[in-house]
Amino acid sequence: MRSLSALLLLALSPAALAINLNAPLNPDPVRTPGDVLTSDPRVVCVSGYTRTVRNVPQALKEQVYRSYGITSRQSGEYEIDHLISLELGGSNSVRNLWPESYKTTPLNAHVKDTLENKLHALACSGKITLQQAQQAIASNWQAAYVQYVGPLPGGVTPPPAPKPGQTSGAATVPVLPTTTPPSPPVAATTPVPAPTAANVAPSGGACPASAPIKGNIGSNGKIYHLPQGDPNYRRTHAEACFTTPAAAQSAGFRAAR
Repeated sequence: MRSLSALLLLALSPAALAINLNAPLNPDPVRTPGDVLTSDPRVVCVSGYTRTVRNVPQALKEQVYRSYGITSRQSGEYEIDHLISLELGGSNSVRNLWPESYKTTPLNAHVKDTLENKLHALACSGKITLQQAQQAIASNWQAAYVQYVGPLPGGVTPPPAPKPGQTSGAATVPVLPTTTPPSPPVAATTPVPAPTAANVAPSGGACPASAPIKGNIGSNGKIYHLPQGDPNYRRTHAEACFTTPAAAQSAGFRAAR
């Protein structure tokens, strides 16, 4: 009886869970069309930018797993990936998140990481616009890999993608919102200027996409509000605008609770 119980416990342990080698290689365009926080290279091309905006709570990750029908997984099997990566101006919205496997071959999360780094380098050197990079990776990351990096590992052929606004089966290719006018290319020899703490003034209580974080001074002190995940963001009247949480903190503002 004890040996039977031990076998049952072993069978139900995380180590005994089978790796899903048929995990989706592309996000569902309906669940995950992509979402951007900024399209300004002066913001995303600053070293350390992604550390200031990365914020995906575990509860939100579990919601994403459930929406994709993933009820069990091994440790390290998946990452909750940003379709449009943070280094390309992507947001932490559920519309930009999907479970991507590290274990599938020859395509997996590591392969997409290579594309993200390449697009970031191209956008920050002015060879393509940041909006071009965002649209390419959101529409068909495998096709973007072939275009900007080279042949896919294992000789994989990327799936065809419908034109923006058209459908392929039940999926619609996203047309990303335009948060800022297309930025002019930055010369490859010209470094991207780092933003200062509060060099952007609000207009009518609103902040521009280049500095979307709202700073407000009230009875509770100096508080900053993020455009993603803050229910009070829209109704907050900005008295200062910041490019990153670190910039707001250096000006004496604290995060909203």
